[in-house]
Amino acid sequence: MFKRQSKKTCSYALGLSLYNLLLIGVFPALSQSSSITKLSQNLPKLARVFRLTSDYALSRFESFAASQCFGQVWVLVMGIYTISTANELIAQYVSEGGMAYLLSSPAGRREVFLTQAAVLISGLVLIVLLTELGIWAEAKLFALSLAKKAYLSLGVLAVALFLTVGSYSLFFSTLFNNEEYVILSAACLAFSGYALDIFSGLDDRFAWVKYLTIFGWFRPQEVLEGDTPAWQTVSLMTLSTAFLTLACYVFERKDLCI
Repeated sequence: MFKRQSKKTCSYALGLSLYNLLLIGVFPALSQSSSITKLSQNLPKLARVFRLTSDYALSRFESFAASQCFGQVWVLVMGIYTISTANELIAQYVSEGGMAYLLSSPAGRREVFLTQAAVLISGLVLIVLLTELGIWAEAKLFALSLAKKAYLSLGVLAVALFLTVGSYSLFFSTLFNNEEYVILSAACLAFSGYALDIFSGLDDRFAWVKYLTIFGWFRPQEVLEGDTPAWQTVSLMTLSTAFLTLACYVFERKDLCI
């Protein structure tokens, strides 16, 4: 199962690394451009949407990396990867009949589910790790400073966030036999939360909306500027454990049509 998913995981990791390389490559020029700084000041709503909340958001590399390398595009791509992979690991096997071969092995249903969950978790960890290593290497290449401790905390928070998305996607994957229902349910939950997070940044009056979604707990710029995301990480890990436990329970007892 690791081998089967490795090509997809490495492709996503490579694509995100190349995307970040392009962003980091233009940072030295952007940081010295007064017109870009004035643009972020003149468009405060747009700046909030892209989480450029500090006056020096485009002059410090930490803030730039948080808003761009770990910004809305990265979150969207990671959400797509997580949901599609969770669907492929359970629901697709049931729909195509491949689950019958897995369950005909000496391993029980719990072992099969834990294996599939481990594949998803390892893929998420690998992508986040390669993203962080890529940004670190690119920062070294362009002689840019980076807060390593805060950077590590951000990586742990990112894994916790998408582990939560992956865990409830696995739950839907065990709950429904139809792949369309799985993807629709997981995507609606994830992207409605993603939209609420963007909406909360449009105006200070709507700032409370971010507490209605797990994506509101993911604030890369605040983390890279020194804020320790302890309670956010613990809360996301707790939610992940609860959904994984529930998904395993359903998978063990469900009457699979295979």
